[in-house]
Amino acid sequence: MELLKKVLKCLVIGTLAGLSIALFTNFFFKDLINRLEYVTYYMRSRWEYSEMSKEDLSKLHEQNYGINIIDIDDRSMKKMGLYWNWDRSYHADMINTLSAHFPAAVVFDIFFSTPEDHNERAKLEGLLLRSKEMNPDIGLSDRMRQSIISTIDYDQRFIDATRDAGCVFHGVCLADERDYRDYALSQIKHRMTMAWHDSLNPQSTVSFSPDKRKKIIDRKSIIDGIFPDLARASRGIGHIDIIPNDDGVIREIPLIYGFGDNDPVYLPISIRTAASLFATPNDEIIYEPGKFIDIGKPFKVFCDSSGEFSFSYPNVTESQVRAILKRSKEIISHSNKSPLEISTFMAASRDIDGCLSLEMSIPGVIPCELTTVLLASDLEKAINIEQGQEYELGSQIVLRRDSDVDWVISAPFDVQEWWFTKADLITISECLKKDLDKIRAGERKLIFHNFTVKNIDKVLVSSIPCLKDLTLKELCTTGWKSIEAMRPGTRMDFGAAVRIPLSPLDRHIITFFGPGGKPFPRYSYYDILNNRVQGSLEGKIFIVGSTAPGLFDIKAVPHERSYPAVEIHASMLNSFLTNTFVKRLSGWQDFAILLMVGIILGFLSFMFKPVVGGILTVISIFLYFLLAMDLFSTEHLWIEIARPILTIVLTYTAVMVYRYITEEKGRKFLQSTFKQYLSPELIDMMYKRKQMPMLGGDEGIRTAYFTDIQGFSTFSEKLGSPTRLVELLNEYLSVMTDTLLKHYGTLDKYEGDAIIAFFGAPMPMQDHAYQACLTALDMQESLSGLRKKWISEGDKWPSIVHDIRMRIGINSGLITTGNMGSNIRKNYTMMGDAVNLAARLESAAKQYGVYTMMSQFTYDLIKDHFEVRQLDKITVVGKSEPVVVYELVGQKGKISSRVQELLGIYDQGLQLYYSREWDRAIGVLEEANLLEPYKDVAPKGITPSKKIIEYCKVYKADPPDDSWDGISRLTSK
Repeated sequence: MELLKKVLKCLVIGTLAGLSIALFTNFFFKDLINRLEYVTYYMRSRWEYSEMSKEDLSKLHEQNYGINIIDIDDRSMKKMGLYWNWDRSYHADMINTLSAHFPAAVVFDIFFSTPEDHNERAKLEGLLLRSKEMNPDIGLSDRMRQSIISTIDYDQRFIDATRDAGCVFHGVCLADERDYRDYALSQIKHRMTMAWHDSLNPQSTVSFSPDKRKKIIDRKSIIDGIFPDLARASRGIGHIDIIPNDDGVIREIPLIYGFGDNDPVYLPISIRTAASLFATPNDEIIYEPGKFIDIGKPFKVFCDSSGEFSFSYPNVTESQVRAILKRSKEIISHSNKSPLEISTFMAASRDIDGCLSLEMSIPGVIPCELTTVLLASDLEKAINIEQGQEYELGSQIVLRRDSDVDWVISAPFDVQEWWFTKADLITISECLKKDLDKIRAGERKLIFHNFTVKNIDKVLVSSIPCLKDLTLKELCTTGWKSIEAMRPGTRMDFGAAVRIPLSPLDRHIITFFGPGGKPFPRYSYYDILNNRVQGSLEGKIFIVGSTAPGLFDIKAVPHERSYPAVEIHASMLNSFLTNTFVKRLSGWQDFAILLMVGIILGFLSFMFKPVVGGILTVISIFLYFLLAMDLFSTEHLWIEIARPILTIVLTYTAVMVYRYITEEKGRKFLQSTFKQYLSPELIDMMYKRKQMPMLGGDEGIRTAYFTDIQGFSTFSEKLGSPTRLVELLNEYLSVMTDTLLKHYGTLDKYEGDAIIAFFGAPMPMQDHAYQACLTALDMQESLSGLRKKWISEGDKWPSIVHDIRMRIGINSGLITTGNMGSNIRKNYTMMGDAVNLAARLESAAKQYGVYTMMSQFTYDLIKDHFEVRQLDKITVVGKSEPVVVYELVGQKGKISSRVQELLGIYDQGLQLYYSREWDRAIGVLEEANLLEPYKDVAPKGITPSKKIIEYCKVYKADPPDDSWDGISRLTSK
């Protein structure tokens, strides 16, 4: 019941303290605490990304996110000149070169605010005029000069390349009037109009209902960074604004911007690209203010009105999807990191004569004649021939299996031999005629990706960025038959809808995937431009930007102070493609954690002692910190650290202050009063029971306890120095006092070498006699240890110290205890007849050669727990009432067989003594005396057996009368 009351009290007070601190930290000093929280977030990010091991980096590389950086790096500028001097024909050539590899998207993290050809033409015209002035003899006609100048068409080439590629996304800059100097505003006024918006790429923007449109917090009135012809030629445009937070770090940013008060809403280039790759219509992009932006599911299959199938991801054909679904069981059950090869790269082109040729991972182009034969052959049968066997595909066209992995086709034209892998031949065999028939003359199309699947940490990853894990599993589970059964004009969506989380202020926390340069492979712009890149680029996403510090596009992010902005866009795009986000709890969830932490710490702090509470507080901080770090690492969950830890510290502090005011003051008073007499545990028990010391006495059944060193009066003479005597006595008393307090005894006082104590006060104890006896046995054991220690110290102590012995007297009875004295000075002590008897027993013990003597009153309380032997029936000096006295031998079940034998023989002799059989008693007791443990160390060799033998001899010589009751009357103290 007491425990329940304590728990309830601790719970109530802990809850009040925790609630108060939680409210305080949540609603006061918010800015300061938020800044601290951001620091903890940066620490988590650095721990997660900046200190990645080689194993972690290897795993990061295996993820194959499918997003690459085309880097305008220092190497490119060394080869091609400073970027500021590049004309836009470089970008046109780069797009054309890259388009030959069938990228899914090419995203420019670069502004192209205005056409530049007129500036280039003006410069060239100026040079020609200057040349004419300096060299009049070299004359160029005006017509020739204009012809030369007209060759500058860099903007148009860039526009044409963007349009022809059909996968290029360009960035825009959204700004306010305050971002421009006053003199420049007149030049960009037209960029603030709906007409300007409509001239760009209006289908790239979205519209929401009026209610939701009003809730968009971020609005920009100027659209800059692109010119209309380029914008209309691109597949989509989006803003590339990345605004640092107040501390200069890019942590969470606004995603959507309203165009002033107009209806259009601009998406970031990353969302625009992802939504386009998902083929999510603008009217299906859902915006819930302060909650999320939903851009749909990652992969879609469309069945048009004529029953033809198409797919959301660029350059994915029916042949490709059927090849994937044909291996669906293998894909779903694939469980290791080794790639499962589904198809190899295959592109097809048709010349102006209508002849079809193939490109695969083998060198060169497979000529039209061989392509026709391969597409008409039963390649599955050919694949299964034995090594060294040949299979005739057509007239003079032979397939030979050269090894386990190589098949060779020989034909009497072109290069005459072509080497294929098994996967190459399977890919050709799975090519559908309908996909080839769609290729027009002069056109080149991708039929198959180099498609592989890996299982990384139980997540399926494929070489097509949108086909990962759940999306791929759903597609494989659905099967081609279900797709084939689609009604015309319908579609099927696969994967989980991508919901991009927003904070209540419409901010999105950017999710990063690794240190700079690691998650997303970088290709030098120069290498892409010159087609110097090896490997499978089809279906990949490329973001064009710069990591060169000289181009000033380096930002501070949570885990790095210098991070290329282009990789921030890559991280955001990858976050949307993989549906991976840093999630932060809502305000109420954060407050619930604060409240829970505060209540638990408040309860623990009030439940336990301050030191224990402090240790638990430190442990709680450590465990909570580790939990928060682990959740961020494994679940991308950002739970607050600063407020909860501050709540833990302040809750503990508040509880400690409260306890000091309401509790510790009383406890300290008790400690100051009783610390010299009582153990700390006993003081705590007194405090918990609200038992405060009072001037006066309290009477009750208790146990008095006296000790004394045998022959101590001779010690000072033998030691020869008071200092050494004090040293010895202090060591002895310290050990004995510790033993006393350990058993909840109360120290009354020291009198020289004597220790006076009692049990059962000031704190009532049901087992006071039991604890007194345990104390006596432990003290004798401790003294034995001291004797060994002093002997080991050699000549430091004389032999009298080596043989030091202690006598103990124990008696239980009615004893008065209290804090007695004057109003100025008090002493907690005891008094009463029972106290005097205990003192007499300690003194009387030497007459029997024993070292622990107790009374009948104590014996009656402990007889079930200890082995004793009756010594005598005595009356002590100053008392007429007789008392039976006993020697405390040991705890039951813990005495040696020799002592057990002694007790049996001694008891038999004692009974003969009380029966007046003196001779028989003497004989038996002489036998017992041989087993007495202290006969060699007791004064004059006296033992209990020897004492009774002396009685027998006296009574044998002078028999007592019939009234003899066996009582011995002691004549000295």
